[in-house]
Amino acid sequence: MAGQYILAHDVGTEANKAVLFDIEGNIIGSDSEVYGVNYPKPGWAEQDPEVWWKAIVNSTRKIMRKTGVSPTDVIALSFDAMMITALPVDHEGKALRPAIIWVDARAGEQAGWCLEKFDLMKLLDMGMIPPASEKDVIPKILWIKEKEPQIFNHTHKFIDVKDYVIYKCTGEFYTDWSCALLTGLFNGKTKKWEKEVMDAIELSEDMLSKPVKSTDVVGNLTASTAHELGLPKQTKVICGAGDAPAVAIGSGAIKDGHPHLYTGSSGWIALHTTEPKFDVEEGIGTICSADENKLLLIGQMESTGACLKWFRDELGGQEKEQARRRNKSAYQILDELAGGVNSGASKLMFMPWMLGERCPVINPSLRGAFINLSFDHSKGHLIRAIMEGVAYNTRWVLDGIEGLGFKVESLTAAGGGALSDVWLQIFADILGKKIRQVQSPQEVGSRGAALIALVGLGMYKDFDSVGKLVPVGREFAPVDEHTRVYQELYKSFRQLYEQLAPIYGQLNI
Repeated sequence: MAGQYILAHDVGTEANKAVLFDIEGNIIGSDSEVYGVNYPKPGWAEQDPEVWWKAIVNSTRKIMRKTGVSPTDVIALSFDAMMITALPVDHEGKALRPAIIWVDARAGEQAGWCLEKFDLMKLLDMGMIPPASEKDVIPKILWIKEKEPQIFNHTHKFIDVKDYVIYKCTGEFYTDWSCALLTGLFNGKTKKWEKEVMDAIELSEDMLSKPVKSTDVVGNLTASTAHELGLPKQTKVICGAGDAPAVAIGSGAIKDGHPHLYTGSSGWIALHTTEPKFDVEEGIGTICSADENKLLLIGQMESTGACLKWFRDELGGQEKEQARRRNKSAYQILDELAGGVNSGASKLMFMPWMLGERCPVINPSLRGAFINLSFDHSKGHLIRAIMEGVAYNTRWVLDGIEGLGFKVESLTAAGGGALSDVWLQIFADILGKKIRQVQSPQEVGSRGAALIALVGLGMYKDFDSVGKLVPVGREFAPVDEHTRVYQELYKSFRQLYEQLAPIYGQLNI
């Protein structure tokens, strides 16, 4: 089996990451292609799906050139992607409008209708994820139906990001169980589209992709796609998973009850389990795992690394220039500034709810804020406060997970934020847990997609057996002195939510 490779694509909100793996899980090469999000109106977030595909094509061709690997040695393509997107397409798979992506919050009126129409607890008991937020797929579909009826009437299928990419590869519409479940239309127990819910919104099963296991081979490349990618037609296409289930595999935290902490644009804590669990008020619950025999308990936060990126882009001009001169990344310069500030950032606090929040509270009206800002605070304080604010919010999520009966002793850290030793130490101190850093943490979604492919191709018998392929780096232990400081500030963070939430509600109706 020497000389065989898996090409995995992680289709994210702002970039596609392509990573070439050998069958022992080693990274042979990587490439990324950046694209943007369109915000045509307040609360709206859209993308032309062609930007995903162009990024996949460009990164595929570049990675093959850079590595020198023969295209005939690439045995499979596998994908993970952002979820909770509504994209209407015609019979040829062409988008009828820009994709309404996961952060879009336009469908508040339709979400209100769903809350009145559906018994949310009944849907949970059935094995469904109820449509409770304007960012959920059902309200987005209803918005298209009501506001753009000409598009709805010409829609052949409503699909997600990964469905679109798979169609471009194979000419067929497939989705995996994890992406299907988060549409609110899929029954996680029966593994079928739920007719009762579809009838309520006047949607038929043939308007959705075929749901299959993440490990399933869904076809080979079409001749035109093979030519476009520069790969052979016999290259197999693996269905893959949504971003969070793929990261759960790629983090190596595969065994039941072993959590991982992900810090990318958004962030979450998640762990595998075999029993369904939910805390509806805090937005924590189980979804389908890439492992067909397990569930994934997850609490997802809307904005984590995106908060630091906002600072870098809007306020970090000097740091970006300094990074260029010193041949470093701007984030490394931000790390240096934050690392020069004591724990607690001189009691400057940051609320990380730049896009509203999904967990630890379901509240789309929330927004970000610096609290207790004074002339004594430097740019380093601002940066550290952002890191700490994200970690306080994460601690709140962790409290909810432990409240469901899971005893957490340590977490495996992944995502771009896990490149920062400063941030990982902050997480350890605020969470009061050991944090283990995954090697190449920014590639963990692609790694998960590749490991899913290796199991799907039968090269490894199950997911537990691929866990050993994930290398772990440094471990960060909480420092008692820091933890004592953060314990008091965490209480203030929770109090600030209670005091600010009504004001945000008035400002962001």
